[in-house]
Amino acid sequence: HPPTHPPAHVTFARTMAAPLSVECRALGPGDVVAGGCTFGTTGAPGMHERITQEDCDACMSALLAAGVREFDTAPWYGAGTSEERMGRSLANTASAAAPGAVRVFTKVGRLYVEPDGVTPCGPGYDAPGRALAEVELQERIVLNDYTAAGAKRSLKESLARMGLDSVYGLRIHDPNDNNKYDGTVDEVAIAAAEAGACTALRELRQEGVIKHVGLGMNCNKEAHQGAPEDIIRLIRSAGPGTFDSALLAGGWNLLSQAGQQCLVECEQQGIDVYIAGIYASGLLVGGSTYAYMAAPQEMVDKTQKWRDLAQKHNFSLPALAWAFATLPKCVKKVVVGMATKAQVEETMGYMREASRVPASLWTEARELGLLAADVPLPPPQ
Repeated sequence: HPPTHPPAHVTFARTMAAPLSVECRALGPGDVVAGGCTFGTTGAPGMHERITQEDCDACMSALLAAGVREFDTAPWYGAGTSEERMGRSLANTASAAAPGAVRVFTKVGRLYVEPDGVTPCGPGYDAPGRALAEVELQERIVLNDYTAAGAKRSLKESLARMGLDSVYGLRIHDPNDNNKYDGTVDEVAIAAAEAGACTALRELRQEGVIKHVGLGMNCNKEAHQGAPEDIIRLIRSAGPGTFDSALLAGGWNLLSQAGQQCLVECEQQGIDVYIAGIYASGLLVGGSTYAYMAAPQEMVDKTQKWRDLAQKHNFSLPALAWAFATLPKCVKKVVVGMATKAQVEETMGYMREASRVPASLWTEARELGLLAADVPLPPPQ
């Protein structure tokens, strides 16, 4: 997207002088977050599978049984349908978890209205007599609004779609990096301004309406996607203590480390990182897409080299993806989309397998040219 320019009062003097702290470690089911595409109109990791409410309920049951307790969604996912399906699935199955144990996060910044351009998209899109075909869902209109008023409106509409009284946390979603952004306004500056979404989220947290404030942005750097500089600018211009966490997608995986400076910023500021896009949108788990587009041959070839290395050491490629994603100490959670019980079981298997990946494998990967010299490696075990 067109370049943006930070306000004069925001500086970028800080660089990656302090290296990212990394270590080999093991995560458990409580460190896994079910991503929004789990409950949208397209599943993961294939990204093109049609799923039903029954599929979502079965997936939710499997997630809860596996020990997953955090769920991330957004109005953007499935044009509001991800929120609605997640809410229904929680209502149908959450009794499997201890009361109050489930944490739901959704996002602000992108509102959905019906094709008339006015009516908010409420619940019941697939109710008898109103069931919408996918093409009709695509006719829903997204309105970008990173103001305080827009954030509060977004929360109200999200709760209506989910059928919930509250959510645990809210994240500011993709300012300056979305399909409506044309460079004519600076959505990061709007969000960080006195009347912006950051102010609203801090107030909601202070009032006890929510417990957690975050951001959700792409930290990769592709021609069509990713704005790592804007992530850092949002963190700095919003002010210390604004963000409890940053959900960073696409820029810290085996194929791209373009988001490394964002992780360093979070580590320096004490912001927990929720890492997403660990499979590069599919290529690292048997799919054909990279950053949600057809994978370029360069990335296909690099993936094969990673697969060869994994096989040499008797690991699956997805397990390596997990192990690399969790190297930074600031990464506290991994966000993954899962659409079926089988995918939940697969994911938990990859997570357990990843705990056995030795530090020496990353040194070998660097020697093979798979990791750049500036990517930090864990100390020998």
